[in-house]
Amino acid sequence: MLSEEYPIIDVDSEKEALQLVDKQHDNISAVLFNVELCKQSDFWLQKVLNEDKRFVGIPNIGVSTVADSDDYKLCIARGANEYFEPPFRKELVMLRINNAIRGKDSATFSEVEKILKELPSNIYLKDAEGKYVFATHYWHHLHTEGDPNWTIRGKTDVEIREDKENALKAMESDKELLRTGKGTNYVIKEEGKNGVEYLELIKRPVFDDDGKVSGIIALINNVTETQSLKLELEKRSKTDSLTGLLNKQETESEITRITESNSNERGALMMIDVDKFKEINDSFGHAAGDRVLTAIGNILHNSFKGMDITGRIGGDEFMVYLRDIKPDTAIKLAAMISDKARHLFAGEPLERHVSLSIGISVFPEHGKKFEDLYRASDMALYFVKEHGRDFYKMYSPELKSLHN
Repeated sequence: MLSEEYPIIDVDSEKEALQLVDKQHDNISAVLFNVELCKQSDFWLQKVLNEDKRFVGIPNIGVSTVADSDDYKLCIARGANEYFEPPFRKELVMLRINNAIRGKDSATFSEVEKILKELPSNIYLKDAEGKYVFATHYWHHLHTEGDPNWTIRGKTDVEIREDKENALKAMESDKELLRTGKGTNYVIKEEGKNGVEYLELIKRPVFDDDGKVSGIIALINNVTETQSLKLELEKRSKTDSLTGLLNKQETESEITRITESNSNERGALMMIDVDKFKEINDSFGHAAGDRVLTAIGNILHNSFKGMDITGRIGGDEFMVYLRDIKPDTAIKLAAMISDKARHLFAGEPLERHVSLSIGISVFPEHGKKFEDLYRASDMALYFVKEHGRDFYKMYSPELKSLHN
Protein backbone atom coordinates (compact mmCIF):
# COMPACT_ATOMS: atom_id res chain seq x y z
CA MET A 1 0.00 0.00 0.00
CA LEU A 2 2.71 2.48 0.99
CA SER A 3 5.05 1.52 -1.85
CA GLU A 4 2.65 3.11 -4.33
CA GLU A 5 3.66 6.54 -2.96
CA TYR A 6 6.94 5.98 -1.07
CA PRO A 7 10.06 3.91 -1.67
CA ILE A 8 10.10 1.31 1.12
CA ILE A 9 13.07 -0.33 2.86
CA ASP A 10 12.40 -3.41 5.00
CA VAL A 11 14.59 -4.55 7.91
CA ASP A 12 14.16 -7.49 10.26
CA SER A 13 15.32 -6.08 13.60
CA GLU A 14 15.52 -2.93 15.66
CA LYS A 15 19.32 -3.00 15.42
CA GLU A 16 19.19 -3.07 11.62
CA ALA A 17 16.62 -0.28 11.68
CA LEU A 18 18.88 1.92 13.81
CA GLN A 19 21.87 1.25 11.56
CA LEU A 20 19.81 2.23 8.52
CA VAL A 21 18.49 5.42 10.12
CA ASP A 22 21.99 6.31 11.30
CA LYS A 23 23.37 6.11 7.75
CA GLN A 24 20.45 7.56 5.78
CA HIS A 25 18.49 9.75 8.21
CA ASP A 26 18.54 12.69 5.78
CA ASN A 27 16.61 10.60 3.23
CA ILE A 28 14.09 8.94 5.56
CA SER A 29 10.60 10.44 5.85
CA ALA A 30 9.25 8.09 8.55
CA VAL A 31 9.99 4.89 10.47
CA LEU A 32 7.18 2.34 10.76
CA PHE A 33 7.77 -0.32 13.43
CA ASN A 34 6.14 -3.64 14.25
CA VAL A 35 4.48 -3.11 17.61
CA GLU A 36 4.66 -6.76 18.65
CA LEU A 37 8.39 -6.95 17.81
CA CYS A 38 9.39 -3.69 19.52
CA LYS A 39 7.24 -4.47 22.56
CA GLN A 40 9.64 -7.31 23.39
CA SER A 41 12.49 -4.79 23.97
CA ASP A 42 10.24 -2.28 25.72
CA PHE A 43 10.42 -0.10 22.59
CA TRP A 44 14.20 0.34 22.70
CA LEU A 45 14.28 1.64 19.12
CA GLN A 46 11.74 4.40 19.85
CA LYS A 47 13.73 5.52 22.89
CA VAL A 48 16.93 5.85 20.83
CA LEU A 49 15.18 7.66 17.96
CA ASN A 50 13.67 10.22 20.35
CA GLU A 51 16.86 10.85 22.30
CA ASP A 52 19.14 11.43 19.30
CA LYS A 53 18.75 14.99 17.99
CA ARG A 54 19.71 13.87 14.50
CA PHE A 55 16.48 11.91 14.24
CA VAL A 56 14.11 14.37 15.88
CA GLY A 57 12.52 15.26 12.55
CA ILE A 58 11.71 11.64 11.61
CA PRO A 59 8.28 10.48 12.85
CA ASN A 60 8.11 6.89 14.13
CA ILE A 61 4.80 5.10 13.64
CA GLY A 62 3.61 1.92 15.32
CA VAL A 63 1.85 -0.72 13.21
CA SER A 64 -0.01 -3.52 15.02
CA THR A 65 -1.49 -6.71 13.57
CA VAL A 66 -4.06 -6.82 16.37
CA ALA A 67 -7.30 -4.84 16.26
CA ASP A 68 -8.71 -3.13 19.35
CA SER A 69 -5.46 -3.58 21.31
CA ASP A 70 -4.36 -1.40 24.19
CA ASP A 71 -0.81 -1.44 22.81
CA TYR A 72 -1.36 2.02 21.35
CA LYS A 73 -1.04 3.41 24.90
CA LEU A 74 2.45 1.88 25.27
CA CYS A 75 3.48 3.12 21.82
CA ILE A 76 2.45 6.69 22.52
CA ALA A 77 4.05 6.60 25.96
CA ARG A 78 7.35 5.45 24.39
CA GLY A 79 7.37 8.34 21.90
CA ALA A 80 5.51 7.07 18.83
CA ASN A 81 3.94 9.81 16.73
CA GLU A 82 1.17 7.69 15.24
CA TYR A 83 -0.39 4.21 15.60
CA PHE A 84 -2.20 1.90 13.13
CA GLU A 85 -4.16 -1.29 13.62
CA PRO A 86 -6.50 -3.30 11.36
CA PRO A 87 -8.46 -2.66 9.28
CA PHE A 88 -5.98 -0.68 7.14
CA ARG A 89 -7.94 1.71 4.93
CA LYS A 90 -5.56 3.16 2.35
CA GLU A 91 -6.90 6.72 2.20
CA LEU A 92 -6.94 7.04 5.97
CA VAL A 93 -3.51 5.46 6.42
CA MET A 94 -1.91 7.71 3.79
CA LEU A 95 -3.57 10.82 5.24
CA ARG A 96 -2.37 10.09 8.77
CA ILE A 97 1.16 9.18 7.67
CA ASN A 98 1.48 12.36 5.61
CA ASN A 99 0.12 14.40 8.52
CA ALA A 100 2.63 12.78 10.87
CA ILE A 101 5.48 13.68 8.52
CA ARG A 102 4.27 17.27 8.19
CA GLY A 103 3.64 17.50 11.92
CA LYS A 104 7.19 16.50 12.77
CA ASP A 105 8.48 18.95 10.16
CA SER A 106 6.48 21.70 11.87
CA ALA A 107 7.82 20.74 15.25
CA THR A 108 11.35 20.79 13.89
CA PHE A 109 10.81 24.28 12.44
CA SER A 110 9.62 25.46 15.85
CA GLU A 111 12.77 24.09 17.43
CA VAL A 112 14.91 25.78 14.78
CA GLU A 113 13.02 29.03 15.34
CA LYS A 114 13.82 28.93 19.06
CA ILE A 115 17.47 28.29 18.30
CA LEU A 116 17.64 31.14 15.77
CA LYS A 117 16.17 33.57 18.29
CA GLU A 118 19.25 33.02 20.45
CA LEU A 119 21.49 34.39 17.71
CA PRO A 120 22.27 38.15 17.62
CA SER A 121 21.48 38.24 13.90
CA ASN A 122 17.96 38.81 12.62
CA ILE A 123 16.90 36.16 10.11
CA TYR A 124 13.74 36.77 8.12
CA LEU A 125 11.71 35.45 5.20
CA LYS A 126 9.65 37.37 2.64
CA ASP A 127 7.20 36.13 0.04
CA ALA A 128 7.16 36.81 -3.69
CA GLU A 129 5.48 40.19 -3.05
CA GLY A 130 8.19 41.34 -0.65
CA LYS A 131 5.95 40.92 2.41
CA TYR A 132 7.31 39.44 5.63
CA VAL A 133 6.51 35.82 6.43
CA PHE A 134 8.74 35.37 9.47
CA ALA A 135 11.45 37.14 11.48
CA THR A 136 13.48 35.90 14.45
CA HIS A 137 13.72 39.39 16.04
CA TYR A 138 11.58 42.50 16.19
CA TRP A 139 14.31 45.12 16.47
CA HIS A 140 13.79 48.56 17.96
CA HIS A 141 13.88 50.27 14.54
CA LEU A 142 10.52 48.63 13.73
CA HIS A 143 7.26 50.48 14.35
CA THR A 144 5.37 47.95 16.54
CA GLU A 145 3.39 50.49 18.62
CA GLY A 146 4.33 48.53 21.75
CA ASP A 147 1.73 45.83 21.07
CA PRO A 148 2.88 42.46 22.52
CA ASN A 149 0.67 40.65 20.00
CA TRP A 150 2.02 42.62 17.04
CA THR A 151 3.18 40.44 14.13
CA ILE A 152 5.42 41.19 11.21
CA ARG A 153 3.68 38.66 8.99
CA GLY A 154 2.06 40.10 5.86
CA LYS A 155 3.58 43.58 6.27
CA THR A 156 5.94 45.57 4.04
CA ASP A 157 9.00 47.56 5.09
CA VAL A 158 7.24 50.90 4.58
CA GLU A 159 4.49 49.81 6.98
CA ILE A 160 6.77 48.79 9.84
CA ARG A 161 10.03 50.74 9.63
CA GLU A 162 10.44 54.17 11.19
CA ASP A 163 13.14 55.16 8.70
CA LYS A 164 11.10 55.51 5.50
CA GLU A 165 14.13 56.27 3.34
CA ASN A 166 15.78 52.97 4.23
CA ALA A 167 12.41 51.22 4.00
CA LEU A 168 12.02 52.32 0.38
CA LYS A 169 15.60 51.31 -0.33
CA ALA A 170 14.87 47.84 1.07
CA MET A 171 11.75 47.45 -1.06
CA GLU A 172 13.58 48.51 -4.23
CA SER A 173 16.34 46.03 -3.41
CA ASP A 174 13.74 43.28 -2.91
CA LYS A 175 12.05 44.03 -6.25
CA GLU A 176 15.38 43.76 -8.05
CA LEU A 177 16.23 40.49 -6.30
CA LEU A 178 12.81 38.98 -7.07
CA ARG A 179 13.15 40.09 -10.70
CA THR A 180 16.70 38.86 -11.31
CA GLY A 181 17.13 36.06 -8.78
CA LYS A 182 20.47 37.56 -7.71
CA GLY A 183 21.35 38.07 -4.05
CA THR A 184 22.74 41.28 -2.65
CA ASN A 185 24.70 42.62 0.36
CA TYR A 186 24.70 46.21 1.62
CA VAL A 187 25.05 48.31 4.79
CA ILE A 188 22.53 50.93 5.92
CA LYS A 189 22.80 53.67 8.51
CA GLU A 190 19.98 53.92 11.08
CA GLU A 191 19.59 56.98 13.31
CA GLY A 192 17.14 56.77 16.19
CA LYS A 193 16.68 56.84 19.94
CA ASN A 194 19.65 54.51 20.40
CA GLY A 195 21.95 56.76 18.37
CA VAL A 196 23.59 55.81 15.10
CA GLU A 197 23.64 52.16 14.10
CA TYR A 198 24.95 50.41 11.00
CA LEU A 199 23.12 47.29 9.82
CA GLU A 200 24.44 44.83 7.24
CA LEU A 201 21.78 43.16 5.09
CA ILE A 202 22.52 39.90 3.28
CA LYS A 203 19.70 38.83 0.96
CA ARG A 204 19.34 35.68 -1.10
CA PRO A 205 16.49 34.37 -3.33
CA VAL A 206 14.33 31.37 -2.45
CA PHE A 207 13.40 29.13 -5.39
CA ASP A 208 10.40 26.84 -5.79
CA ASP A 209 10.48 23.35 -7.34
CA ASP A 210 10.21 24.86 -10.82
CA GLY A 211 13.24 27.09 -10.29
CA LYS A 212 11.20 30.29 -10.00
CA VAL A 213 11.95 32.89 -7.32
CA SER A 214 9.28 32.44 -4.64
CA GLY A 215 10.65 34.66 -1.91
CA ILE A 216 13.62 36.07 -0.04
CA ILE A 217 15.66 34.81 2.89
CA ALA A 218 17.83 37.43 4.55
CA LEU A 219 20.13 38.13 7.45
CA ILE A 220 20.59 41.42 9.34
CA ASN A 221 23.76 41.91 11.37
CA ASN A 222 24.54 44.87 13.61
CA VAL A 223 27.95 46.00 12.32
CA THR A 224 28.05 49.36 14.12
CA GLU A 225 31.38 48.70 15.81
CA THR A 226 33.21 47.46 12.73
CA GLN A 227 31.63 50.06 10.44
CA SER A 228 32.47 52.90 12.83
CA LEU A 229 36.06 51.68 12.96
CA LYS A 230 36.16 51.46 9.16
CA LEU A 231 34.82 55.01 8.81
CA GLU A 232 37.31 56.27 11.37
CA LEU A 233 40.19 54.65 9.51
CA GLU A 234 38.93 56.13 6.23
CA LYS A 235 38.71 59.54 7.86
CA ARG A 236 42.25 59.26 9.20
CA SER A 237 43.54 58.29 5.78
CA LYS A 238 42.03 61.48 4.33
CA THR A 239 42.79 64.00 7.06
CA ASP A 240 45.75 65.76 8.57
CA SER A 241 46.34 64.42 12.08
CA LEU A 242 47.35 67.80 13.56
CA THR A 243 44.63 70.11 12.24
CA GLY A 244 41.82 67.70 11.31
CA LEU A 245 41.62 69.28 7.85
CA LEU A 246 41.93 67.23 4.68
CA ASN A 247 45.43 66.10 3.79
CA LYS A 248 47.24 67.12 0.59
CA GLN A 249 46.14 64.17 -1.52
CA GLU A 250 42.48 64.36 -0.53
CA THR A 251 42.38 68.17 -0.87
CA GLU A 252 43.71 68.11 -4.41
CA SER A 253 41.52 65.13 -5.32
CA GLU A 254 38.34 66.84 -4.08
CA ILE A 255 39.10 70.12 -5.84
CA THR A 256 39.85 68.26 -9.07
CA ARG A 257 36.56 66.38 -8.78
CA ILE A 258 34.59 69.61 -8.23
CA THR A 259 36.19 71.56 -11.08
CA GLU A 260 35.73 68.67 -13.51
CA SER A 261 32.08 68.00 -12.64
CA ASN A 262 30.79 71.55 -12.03
CA SER A 263 32.00 73.52 -15.02
CA ASN A 264 29.22 76.13 -14.68
CA GLU A 265 29.85 76.85 -11.01
CA ARG A 266 32.20 79.71 -10.14
CA GLY A 267 34.79 79.12 -7.45
CA ALA A 268 37.99 80.46 -5.93
CA LEU A 269 41.20 78.75 -4.85
CA MET A 270 43.23 80.13 -1.94
CA MET A 271 46.86 79.23 -1.28
CA ILE A 272 47.76 80.17 2.31
CA ASP A 273 51.19 80.22 3.97
CA VAL A 274 52.06 81.00 7.58
CA ASP A 275 54.65 83.79 7.39
CA LYS A 276 58.17 83.04 8.68
CA PHE A 277 57.02 79.79 10.26
CA LYS A 278 60.61 78.55 10.63
CA GLU A 279 61.37 81.55 12.83
CA ILE A 280 58.38 80.66 15.07
CA ASN A 281 59.72 77.12 15.51
CA ASP A 282 63.26 78.35 16.13
CA SER A 283 62.23 81.06 18.60
CA PHE A 284 59.38 79.39 20.50
CA GLY A 285 59.86 75.67 19.85
CA HIS A 286 57.99 73.12 17.79
CA ALA A 287 55.19 72.79 20.33
CA ALA A 288 54.39 76.47 19.77
CA GLY A 289 54.60 75.90 16.02
CA ASP A 290 52.02 73.10 16.34
CA ARG A 291 49.78 75.44 18.34
CA VAL A 292 49.93 77.98 15.51
CA LEU A 293 49.11 75.40 12.83
CA THR A 294 46.23 73.99 14.87
CA ALA A 295 44.84 77.49 15.47
CA ILE A 296 45.07 78.36 11.76
CA GLY A 297 43.31 75.08 10.98
CA ASN A 298 40.49 76.04 13.36
CA ILE A 299 40.11 79.43 11.65
CA LEU A 300 39.77 77.77 8.25
CA HIS A 301 37.42 75.08 9.54
CA ASN A 302 35.09 77.63 11.16
CA SER A 303 35.19 80.26 8.42
CA PHE A 304 33.86 78.37 5.43
CA LYS A 305 30.69 76.57 4.34
CA GLY A 306 30.33 72.83 4.59
CA MET A 307 30.62 72.34 0.84
CA ASP A 308 33.94 74.26 0.67
CA ILE A 309 37.21 72.31 0.70
CA THR A 310 39.86 73.09 3.34
CA GLY A 311 43.13 71.26 3.68
CA ARG A 312 46.68 71.34 4.95
CA ILE A 313 48.98 70.51 2.04
CA GLY A 314 52.40 70.93 3.64
CA GLY A 315 54.23 72.00 6.78
CA ASP A 316 52.86 75.55 7.01
CA GLU A 317 50.84 75.53 3.78
CA PHE A 318 47.05 75.44 3.56
CA MET A 319 44.62 75.37 0.65
CA VAL A 320 40.95 76.37 0.46
CA TYR A 321 38.53 75.98 -2.43
CA LEU A 322 35.44 78.17 -2.16
CA ARG A 323 32.42 76.94 -4.09
CA ASP A 324 29.72 79.03 -5.74
CA ILE A 325 31.37 82.34 -4.84
CA LYS A 326 32.13 85.69 -6.47
CA PRO A 327 35.71 87.04 -6.66
CA ASP A 328 34.86 90.03 -4.40
CA THR A 329 33.56 87.72 -1.71
CA ALA A 330 36.71 85.59 -1.92
CA ILE A 331 38.82 88.72 -1.29
CA LYS A 332 36.67 89.68 1.71
CA LEU A 333 37.09 86.19 3.19
CA ALA A 334 40.87 86.36 2.68
CA ALA A 335 40.91 89.69 4.55
CA MET A 336 38.82 88.18 7.34
CA ILE A 337 41.04 85.15 7.96
CA SER A 338 44.16 87.33 7.75
CA ASP A 339 42.76 89.55 10.48
CA LYS A 340 41.80 86.56 12.65
CA ALA A 341 45.30 85.13 12.32
CA ARG A 342 46.92 88.39 13.49
CA HIS A 343 44.89 88.29 16.72
CA LEU A 344 45.14 84.59 17.45
CA PHE A 345 47.48 84.90 20.41
CA ALA A 346 46.51 88.30 21.85
CA GLY A 347 48.56 89.13 24.90
CA GLU A 348 51.14 86.44 24.21
CA PRO A 349 54.65 86.85 22.79
CA LEU A 350 53.48 84.83 19.79
CA GLU A 351 50.94 87.49 18.78
CA ARG A 352 53.26 89.73 16.74
CA HIS A 353 54.83 86.75 14.98
CA VAL A 354 51.74 85.16 13.39
CA SER A 355 50.43 86.33 10.03
CA LEU A 356 49.32 84.84 6.71
CA SER A 357 50.18 85.33 3.05
CA ILE A 358 47.35 84.41 0.68
CA GLY A 359 47.20 83.98 -3.12
CA ILE A 360 43.82 83.68 -4.85
CA SER A 361 42.70 82.47 -8.27
CA VAL A 362 39.19 82.22 -9.73
CA PHE A 363 37.50 79.36 -11.55
CA PRO A 364 37.04 79.31 -14.51
CA GLU A 365 38.60 82.67 -15.40
CA HIS A 366 42.12 81.78 -14.24
CA GLY A 367 41.98 78.08 -15.09
CA LYS A 368 39.53 75.28 -15.79
CA LYS A 369 41.77 72.61 -14.30
CA PHE A 370 43.12 72.30 -10.79
CA GLU A 371 46.72 72.51 -12.02
CA ASP A 372 46.05 75.86 -13.73
CA LEU A 373 44.26 77.29 -10.68
CA TYR A 374 47.08 76.10 -8.44
CA ARG A 375 49.68 77.76 -10.66
CA ALA A 376 47.75 81.04 -10.71
CA SER A 377 47.24 81.09 -6.93
CA ASP A 378 50.90 80.25 -6.40
CA MET A 379 51.94 83.24 -8.53
CA ALA A 380 49.69 85.51 -6.49
CA LEU A 381 51.10 84.06 -3.26
CA TYR A 382 54.66 84.57 -4.51
CA PHE A 383 53.84 88.23 -5.19
CA VAL A 384 52.58 88.71 -1.61
CA LYS A 385 55.74 87.12 -0.16
CA GLU A 386 57.95 89.29 -2.32
CA HIS A 387 56.12 92.44 -1.21
CA GLY A 388 56.20 92.21 2.55
CA ARG A 389 53.91 89.26 3.39
CA ASP A 390 50.87 89.50 5.76
CA PHE A 391 48.52 90.28 2.88
CA TYR A 392 46.44 88.70 0.10
CA LYS A 393 46.45 89.04 -3.66
CA MET A 394 44.12 88.02 -6.50
CA TYR A 395 45.87 86.58 -9.55
CA SER A 396 46.08 88.71 -12.70
CA PRO A 397 47.85 87.96 -16.01
CA GLU A 398 50.49 90.61 -15.24
CA LEU A 399 51.81 88.44 -12.41
CA LYS A 400 52.97 85.82 -14.88
CA SER A 401 55.72 88.07 -16.25
CA LEU A 402 56.75 89.10 -12.74
CA HIS A 403 56.91 85.48 -11.61
CA ASN A 404 59.06 84.50 -14.56
